[in-house]
Amino acid sequence: MTQQPLPTGTEEISPTRKSNPWSRYEEAVLGFRNYWYPGMLSRHLRRKPVAVQLLGEKLVFVRSQGKCYALENRCPHRGVPLSMGTCEFPGTHTITCRYHGWTFDLSDGLCVAAITDGPESSIVGKVRVSSYPVEERKGLIWVFIGDRQPPPFEEEVPEDILDEKAVLGIRVTQRIGNWRLAAENGLDASHAAYLHRNAWLTVFRRFPAYKTNILPEISNRSVGYTQGPSVLAGDYPALGRWPQNEQQWWKNPRKRPTVSALHLPGFLRVDPFPTPGIVHFEWYVPSDERHHHYFQISVKKTTALNAWRFRLAYWLWWRWLGHVDFNGQDAEMVQLMDPFYSEEGGWGRERLFRPDVVLTAWRKYCHENARAVQSRE
Repeated sequence: MTQQPLPTGTEEISPTRKSNPWSRYEEAVLGFRNYWYPGMLSRHLRRKPVAVQLLGEKLVFVRSQGKCYALENRCPHRGVPLSMGTCEFPGTHTITCRYHGWTFDLSDGLCVAAITDGPESSIVGKVRVSSYPVEERKGLIWVFIGDRQPPPFEEEVPEDILDEKAVLGIRVTQRIGNWRLAAENGLDASHAAYLHRNAWLTVFRRFPAYKTNILPEISNRSVGYTQGPSVLAGDYPALGRWPQNEQQWWKNPRKRPTVSALHLPGFLRVDPFPTPGIVHFEWYVPSDERHHHYFQISVKKTTALNAWRFRLAYWLWWRWLGHVDFNGQDAEMVQLMDPFYSEEGGWGRERLFRPDVVLTAWRKYCHENARAVQSRE
């Protein structure tokens, strides 16, 4: 694997164990800092503020006069969530805490009034809450979580999504399990051939028994893999042949293999999925140590009438076949794995096998290239 240099400004973090080749990755329980993340669906943010927890940080999204803002969801006075507040000054971009009327500018988080202390309150201009850069594109509200100047949004979010001809089908759920387990499941080169054999999406697909010569591939700031020929059935010593029903006449091998790649800070690109012509993305955004927001995005480049056809097809069957049933099987596995890693020392106890070379390449890549690890404090 080609070693990548650390980007300028990357914070060095001391390894927890000298022998651990991806200690920064193990420390990233709450993800990586200084990146753009999808925060929520645009249509869910209307007149009322919405509280969302990302990377362990409590945020409040507010829409004011059509524009979206994000602040720390905590009044510095007594810690009451600002998501309980309202705008008390029409025509201004402000939010007022429900408890004592402390009022904050949405653009920078500065306290601009303390209603119950009068117009001449001495606290005005002396305190502020953290504010977060926000972009609203393609039906999603994106937020930058970090300490540095945000990199250009267009350079961080995949071109497939931002293309003016891109039509999106989006499903957002909250899932149980640490985000790293979900990300590694997405990149895992060997599980689909066994786990997804009974998914409705693959009822007419013939899966191989195993893949050969799986090797990690690092390119375009991502980790993917190459593979040799797939084997449809194998003879297992002292056990016999598997699968025994390899000749089912209604099943056919996939004509075009999918290409998967996992990118920092934790999103997967699969082309194609669930059907040719659609590119699939998954974002695994940490909520806390044992939950993550799961953004699934189907992208098709089309226009006019074909765009409406895609939207209809997405809501009628592709959403359920791919985003609900097929990937729901992955969600179950991630939930079952989580206690092992979160409570039973799984990161030190796991026993990996040959196909997991792709996962260890991803871990090392994150250790060497992630901009910063999100602190639990």
